[in-house]
Amino acid sequence: MSKMNEQHITTGGMKMRMKIGIVGAGYVGLVSAAVFADWGHDVVCVDHDAEKIGRIRAGDLPVYEPGLADMVERNRQAGRLRFTTDLSRTAGELDLLIIAVGTPAADDGHPDLTALWNVVHSLKQCVKGDLTVAIKSTVPIGTCQAVSRFLNGHPGSRFDVVAAPEFLRQGTAIADFLSPDRVVIGCRTEAAKRKMQQLFAPLACPLLFTDWQSAEMIKYAANAFLAMKISYINTIANLCEQVGADIQQVALGIGLDRRIGPAYLQPGIGFGGSCLPKDTQAIVALGKDYGVDVSLFREVLRVNREQRGRIVQKLADRLGGVQGKTIAVLGLAFKANTNDVREAPALDIITRIVQAGGEVVAYDPAVNMESLKNDFCFTPAADAYQAVTGADAVVILTEWEEFHGLDLQQIRSLMRHPLVIDGRNLYAPHMMKQHGFHYVPVGVPEQEVAEAAATTV
Repeated sequence: MSKMNEQHITTGGMKMRMKIGIVGAGYVGLVSAAVFADWGHDVVCVDHDAEKIGRIRAGDLPVYEPGLADMVERNRQAGRLRFTTDLSRTAGELDLLIIAVGTPAADDGHPDLTALWNVVHSLKQCVKGDLTVAIKSTVPIGTCQAVSRFLNGHPGSRFDVVAAPEFLRQGTAIADFLSPDRVVIGCRTEAAKRKMQQLFAPLACPLLFTDWQSAEMIKYAANAFLAMKISYINTIANLCEQVGADIQQVALGIGLDRRIGPAYLQPGIGFGGSCLPKDTQAIVALGKDYGVDVSLFREVLRVNREQRGRIVQKLADRLGGVQGKTIAVLGLAFKANTNDVREAPALDIITRIVQAGGEVVAYDPAVNMESLKNDFCFTPAADAYQAVTGADAVVILTEWEEFHGLDLQQIRSLMRHPLVIDGRNLYAPHMMKQHGFHYVPVGVPEQEVAEAAATTV
């Protein structure tokens, strides 16, 4: 076994200005491009979508992420960051090319690598000299090996392929990039190792150097574990509702155990977004390919789907069915501080309400609701107060800070009936009771909600 195939942890080395290309002007690509440019590198971000590139040049980013628009514009003005649709004109001048294109789930659960291989084929045609290629897209185990074999398949090819999985959380991506727990890098040569050390020199965190396959697996294993933790706490929350326990106290009690920790122990409506569902499906598909029992992760996905149905059932139980009822939905994004609705639980919940005969009025402060209203059959509202006017119930599905500051007295006066199903546990039960609401959080029996309110009167 070579030295570079051994697991190895080190810290960053000396900083060097590089010419960096990033293919993919989506969430990961834009954040990476902005931060690397902010570090002083010359960065070009490439995307085949001419309309998207035009919007970005005009200051209209396709993704919402706190602080990202300002960072992009600052580095564009400084000349360190530019955007193009033409990879061939820039690839030959680069020190490093990062692939950050989407790898969505196919029908069988495997990632669809069409976009990635399109980039790889283009590279082979337009680059003749040395080039380090870092794959930041989430890819199946064995992808870096296959890409290296393809790119170096003829004499004179000198492509150094690196696995560089990302661990950014939407809504906190810039902070995550600048203060990561670790950076994982899979590579096979000392030259690639040195280049990645130079690239990440500004970070004060461990650099974990592994082989390709281990780096690729770390990404999937990490996300599948987080998905499992969310389904776990939601299962415990559902038990709490039946046995008379309070999930907030239970989560605190188990989270204080250092072996478990408090992260991802917030009960709610389940996980969504572009990573956890897709990567957990990929683990299931991988287990099937290799004959490994991964039924644990199939259950994680099943629990996640059923958690959405529980929200609709709570509505139906308390309204005597949702047929003909008007339901106000607050929050469409899969989490706060993003406009991403990929695999968003809210859209599934809206669909279920509509299929049961309910009418939905929805509001989200960042999501483009006009682009969704026809497909999901809801009426967009200009703000939360318009959404709740005349509603038979309110369902809170995204933990936006804006919702914490709502005037609850006004909300109550605008509603037809004072039912609030809180899928994010934003409010204190006693406060909601004092404002006259029938308040239904996740993981707290209604008797406990009533008793908590009574003790504060």
